Amino acid sequence: MGLLVLFSTGIVGWKIFERLRLPAPDLLGALFFASMLGASGVTFPFPSMEVTFLSKLIIGSYIGLMVDRKTANMLKKAALPALIVAAWMLSASVGIGFLLYYMTDLPLPTALLGSTAGGVSEMALLSLSLNADTITITLLQVFRVILFLVLMPFLAQWMNKKNSPAKKPTENIKVKDSNTKKNSSPKEILILSLTAVTGGLIGRALGLPAGDLLVTILFVAFLSIKLPSPPRVHPLARSMARIGVGLSIAQQVTKQTLQMLSTIWFPILILALAMIISGIVLSWILHKITGWDYSTCLLASSPGGLSQMSIIADEVGANPLLVSALHTTRLISILTVLPILFRFLLTRYM
Repeated sequence: MGLLVLFSTGIVGWKIFERLRLPAPDLLGALFFASMLGASGVTFPFPSMEVTFLSKLIIGSYIGLMVDRKTANMLKKAALPALIVAAWMLSASVGIGFLLYYMTDLPLPTALLGSTAGGVSEMALLSLSLNADTITITLLQVFRVILFLVLMPFLAQWMNKKNSPAKKPTENIKVKDSNTKKNSSPKEILILSLTAVTGGLIGRALGLPAGDLLVTILFVAFLSIKLPSPPRVHPLARSMARIGVGLSIAQQVTKQTLQMLSTIWFPILILALAMIISGIVLSWILHKITGWDYSTCLLASSPGGLSQMSIIADEVGANPLLVSALHTTRLISILTVLPILFRFLLTRYM
């Protein structure tokens, strides 16, 4: 019953936001209305892990079906931008962490982990190993993700309008529309489903950051290249998956969350401003180096969630494949390098 109520709430939010012509209406509408329920103290049991996994399979399948031989070759050329994004995010995480430490009352471990552009759950686990304030770190991470999830669709659309047509050609990042085929046979749907589930389970077993989404994209992309007429993801299934992601994020917003917000609003403000400025500067650098369109560069430079930024990229006409590829590099570099670096910094400065 709780699942039914929450998805009904998400669908209502989707339709209202769609009527208001807001970007990513299914994702943001579900997030907004479900968050209002949680903030008012109304909660329902929600299988976040299962819903998120299924949503990632559907979203990963949609993105994977965009790949053909041309786009596969295009992704090979994204190696240098990916390295730039990884190095920038590593530096920004450390720099903003020390900025929080010197400008607020947060201890250094909390400031560093709270400002890191990694996953919410990963940073919470790392905070336990470093004896940091897990609750404050989780709140900082949650509001970082929500901030960029809400802000980036509007900013990406505004930048596209302001800078359209772009000064440099963007044909090199055009991708295949995975919804061009009108109907898929039951056999094609079964093949696609088995491929996606296999990729998702393998990605989860590997323990990679967002591994279920990433391996699903890879497996389905391989299927898309090999099949002469690949299947499609129904638009309704894609919207329901986006609603599922929005509902899962909203479960982290509770009455207690808003109460704690009043005690750490200043660190959140500093973190938000610093990360927004960092993302805008990095997107400008990417645009100058690659000639990609502004929205793709902006979303690839925004330290939000990988799956969420990919959804928004598809919604605003950016390139979700490039956004996914660059965010994957960001997450892997952060989760492999920063724990070692943070231990060194904490030993030296504490």
